[in-house]
Amino acid sequence: MTARRISAILCLLAFLGATVPVRAYTLRYRDASGIVARRWLTRPIIIAFSTSLNSPPSNIKEGSDVIGALRRALHHWAVAADVQFFETTSSVQTISSQHAGDRINLITVSSDNAAAFGSYENPGRTRVFYDSGGAITEADIALNPNVSFSSDGTPGTYDLESTFTHEVGHLLGLEHSAILGATMQPRQAMNGLFGLPAFTQRSLSEDDIAGARSLYGSRAGSGSIFGRLVASSIGGQSQRVFGGHVFAEDALTGRVIAGNVTLPSGDYRIDALEPGNYRVIGQSLDGPVEADEIASANGSYSGLLDTSPPFRSRVASRSSSQSIAVTADAATSLGFFVSSNPAPAIKPRLLGMNGELSTVALPLKPGKTFTIYVAGEGVDEIPAAGISSTSPFIQVNSDTVTNEEFDAPYPVISFQITVARETMPGEYSIVLQSGDGEFVYLVGALTIDADY
Repeated sequence: MTARRISAILCLLAFLGATVPVRAYTLRYRDASGIVARRWLTRPIIIAFSTSLNSPPSNIKEGSDVIGALRRALHHWAVAADVQFFETTSSVQTISSQHAGDRINLITVSSDNAAAFGSYENPGRTRVFYDSGGAITEADIALNPNVSFSSDGTPGTYDLESTFTHEVGHLLGLEHSAILGATMQPRQAMNGLFGLPAFTQRSLSEDDIAGARSLYGSRAGSGSIFGRLVASSIGGQSQRVFGGHVFAEDALTGRVIAGNVTLPSGDYRIDALEPGNYRVIGQSLDGPVEADEIASANGSYSGLLDTSPPFRSRVASRSSSQSIAVTADAATSLGFFVSSNPAPAIKPRLLGMNGELSTVALPLKPGKTFTIYVAGEGVDEIPAAGISSTSPFIQVNSDTVTNEEFDAPYPVISFQITVARETMPGEYSIVLQSGDGEFVYLVGALTIDADY
C-alpha cells in the first residue's frame, strides 16, 4: 500500500529593507497620485556574484552547477521582460544588514548568512532597499546554509535553479503570486515530492511573465483589465474587498494567464494580457495559498491576514457575457460584486498525487491519466459531477471520485483526470462545485511544462 502523508513545503519570503509601501502583484508601483517606482530605474542591473558561488558550502551537493543555475535563472527573467543584467564578481560573502545597504547587488551561498534566516527554514531570502522615491537601489539574495540544495534533482534537496529563479523575481520587485503553478507562489517543492524532481519552478509561468512585464515592459500590443471588487451582503451593505484574488484564464483553453490581489480600496489591475477573450474570476484567499502569504508586512498589505470580507467565488460578466474581450494597447474596466453572505463553505487546503498531499502545483504530462487528491473543508460534500476543469483538454472521470484516508485534519477525496496529448504548456485549474451552486477554483493547480 502506498504511504499517504502530508509533505512539508517551506515558504520563500522576501526581506524588504525599507518601509516604502509595496503594491499588489501588478499594482505595486501605482498609488492614488499616479505611478511611482517600486522597481529598478537603472539599467542594466549590475549583479555581483559572490566568490562563495565558486566554492559552495557543504549544504550544496558536491558537483552542483551553482553558477550555471544562477545564470539560467537570470536569463529566464531577462527574456521575459525588458530587463538586462550585468555580471560582476565580489569577495563579499554576506548580504547587507536590514538598515545599511552597500549598493552591491550580491548573490551569495555563503554559510556566513545563517543569521539572516534565524529560526526560519526558507530556502532563500531577498533583501531589497529603496530610495525616498521608491526606486529599488539594492537587492541581495542569500541561500539558506541550513537546508540542502542540488542541481540534479536529488531527493530531500531544493533545486538551485528554482530557488534562484524565485528570488530573482523578488530582486526585480515582484511579490508572491496566489497562482499555485507560478514560480512566484510562496512555496517551493523539495526534490522527491510526489516521487519526482522539483524542476517546474525553474520556468516562468504566464503569471510570472505578466508580473515582470507590468514592471519593466514591454507591454506594447498587450492590454489590461482593471476594476474594483465589492462584497455585498443580505442586509444590502457593501464593502470593498481587501486581499481578494482576481485572476484571468484564457476563455478558449482554460489556461491561467495572470492574477492580482486587491488592495484595501478593492482595486485590482492585471496588465500585460495578450489580446483575446478571458474569463475573470474573483475568490477569497483561503486555500493552499492564504492572504497573509502574499506580501511583506509593510505598505499596502499591512495588516492583511485574511481576505476581508470573505466571499464566495464569482465569475465576472460584462454585457451578460462571461467572456471578457481584451484589445491591444487598451485597458478594460471590469468592476464586479461578490457575495459575503453566506460565507464560503468549500475550502480546499491541500492537493496531491502519488500518495502525498502538499500546497504546490501538480506536475503533469500530456497524454496521461493521473489520480489527484484534494483535501479541505467541504470537499467530501462535492458531488462527483461537481469536479471539473475549465479546460477542454483536461477531463475528470466522475466515476472515480473516492473518499480517502490520510493523516490530515480535513476530508480528502481522490479522482482521476486525463490530460489530452495536445494540451499546451501552462497552468490549469481544478473547479469544485457544491450542490447549492457554490464553487471554488484551485487556481493553477495543474502545471504542464514543456521542458520537464
